[in-house]
Amino acid sequence: MTSHLTILGWHNVESTWCFPVSGSGVAGLEGQLRRLRRVATVVPLERALDALRAGEPLPPRAVALCWDDGYRDNLELAVPVLERLELPATFFLVPGLLSGTERAWWEVAGWAFARSGRDAVEWRGERYPTRGAAGRTAYGRASDRLRVMTAAGRAVALEELVDALAPEGTPGDGRLFLDWDGARELVRRGFSVGSHTMRHVTLAQETPEDQVEDLRRSRELLQRELDVPIRTVAYPFGQADAVSRETEHAAEQAGYAHGLTTEFGWNGPATPAAHGRRIMLDPDRGFVATGLSRVTGRLRRLRGAG
Repeated sequence: MTSHLTILGWHNVESTWCFPVSGSGVAGLEGQLRRLRRVATVVPLERALDALRAGEPLPPRAVALCWDDGYRDNLELAVPVLERLELPATFFLVPGLLSGTERAWWEVAGWAFARSGRDAVEWRGERYPTRGAAGRTAYGRASDRLRVMTAAGRAVALEELVDALAPEGTPGDGRLFLDWDGARELVRRGFSVGSHTMRHVTLAQETPEDQVEDLRRSRELLQRELDVPIRTVAYPFGQADAVSRETEHAAEQAGYAHGLTTEFGWNGPATPAAHGRRIMLDPDRGFVATGLSRVTGRLRRLRGAG
């Protein structure tokens, strides 16, 4: 037995405007999961986090799996693979996206760059090319700027960016995500769910009071609609500029037992409950490219640690 937990996370399975996938994402994901099943012990996320907090041992090479945002292909493509391999997983959901009252700004921006009618645009004092690899890099730069804005400021900035890019067609971003019926299907099929905030805001950019309110509303709505306890939150983006001490305190105030960042690393008994670490992966990339080789190498070294 051991006292360490590796948490692996994904977003999508197949291509979206924000997360392009080369080849078959579902085949890549299945290959990743089959390899993990050979070298690790896949455990339910929340049960493992509870055990760490209580000082209880975990199985050797313990790994937990999760998905963020509630993309529709999580249910349609990832879940059948998980069921075939008999692996538990947790899905972190955004009530605003489930209800259709919020839009995934990162997907809207990705569409606007991909379908821009212009070769380059000026936006907020910087020039952004739109074609080819340079356009993809420019989208990343624009997303980084949007990510660290308040929700209110981002809405204005995104509208300006889309107007400048003058994209063709419609993004269809709403079709990328689950609705409440899809979320209930995840629960019905035996998978765990958690909160990914109410509106997918960058929490640390909001006031402490707004952070508590957002996290509280998300937890309460998910519990009411899905009839399951919501005890864990995965902070959107999860980097240092998205998760502050106030954010972690807000999660505790809102009633969460666990909070997860995207800080690369492993979790042990001393890991703060509101600051868990995760390793985020792409479904179509090899283990070396995603950093998963570091994970599987470490898991092999732990084979004799139990």
